[in-house]
Amino acid sequence: PSLTLARSLNCEPDALLSMPPFDLFVAQISSDSTEARVDAMKKLSIVGEAMGPSDALGKLVPYLNENIANSENDDDDEILLILAGQLAELVPGLIPGHDALPLLPILERLCCVEETVVRDKAVETTNKVVPLLIPVGGKYDDGVAPQFGMLLAASKRLAGADWFTAKVSAAGILPAVYAFWNAHAPKDEDKGETGTGGGGGATEAKREIRVLFKDLSEDDTPMVRRSAARHLGRFVEAVAGLTESAEELIKRGGGQQFPSIVEENKRLVTYELVPIFQALSSDEQDSVRLLAVSCAGSVGCGLAREPGVTAEVVLPVVRGGCSDLSW
Repeated sequence: PSLTLARSLNCEPDALLSMPPFDLFVAQISSDSTEARVDAMKKLSIVGEAMGPSDALGKLVPYLNENIANSENDDDDEILLILAGQLAELVPGLIPGHDALPLLPILERLCCVEETVVRDKAVETTNKVVPLLIPVGGKYDDGVAPQFGMLLAASKRLAGADWFTAKVSAAGILPAVYAFWNAHAPKDEDKGETGTGGGGGATEAKREIRVLFKDLSEDDTPMVRRSAARHLGRFVEAVAGLTESAEELIKRGGGQQFPSIVEENKRLVTYELVPIFQALSSDEQDSVRLLAVSCAGSVGCGLAREPGVTAEVVLPVVRGGCSDLSW
């Protein structure tokens, strides 16, 4: 027990030493002292390690979901910000990635709060957790992959929310969700019409994700379009199936070293994402245009860096950005 904990609870020191880690955490996080609650949340990963993976998933995570993330009365943004960061510390050091599904509802809730720094940290943690959701070897004991359905459903809820905050976060996690489907979802012909057990075939699910991103890029709220423009580059890389970012590929250089792109993925980039790129780069908001133009490298890599296509599609956008009077 820390000194802050000892000061926040009206208990004898010996009594604190004998309390289980979870009870100590609950007692401190329920304190009226803001300092004590912040101190408790900063030690979340330590509490989880003391409890062990099984109890952390069975007791600690449900408590966080019910009493912290979903609390209507808790408006302490500092607590939520620390929570979003601490969840990233739990995976995969304590909780294996394929067991981290119970964290997704908490992160989804944090992606909807009004405070920007909390949402950004929640998106960052979500993007860290999503690629780890598949077991080593990609095998499931029961043959079912609930990760796919949960990620698709969460993406739809965030992108279809009434308030702009959730939509801003949706644009930030869709690239990671699409990359997850692209890399791990079984082919439709291998699994029949249901694909992954997530409510539709993999091809249809990925189409839905692309539609969600397109809708965000055309949203009436400038903040949502700005977020779509900020994350457009990563989304193009995910659709193209690139395992390296455009910056890494460009830095590495060498046309012979460039990874091959499946023709279907290149077609999707050409006919679905390039129009989004062109529309955002000519948006009425200068901040949206600036972020869109900065994705030119990713779009070029998504088009397999073919000189003729790049000159026709990407170069005019870059030239337009160079002559933009807003900067």
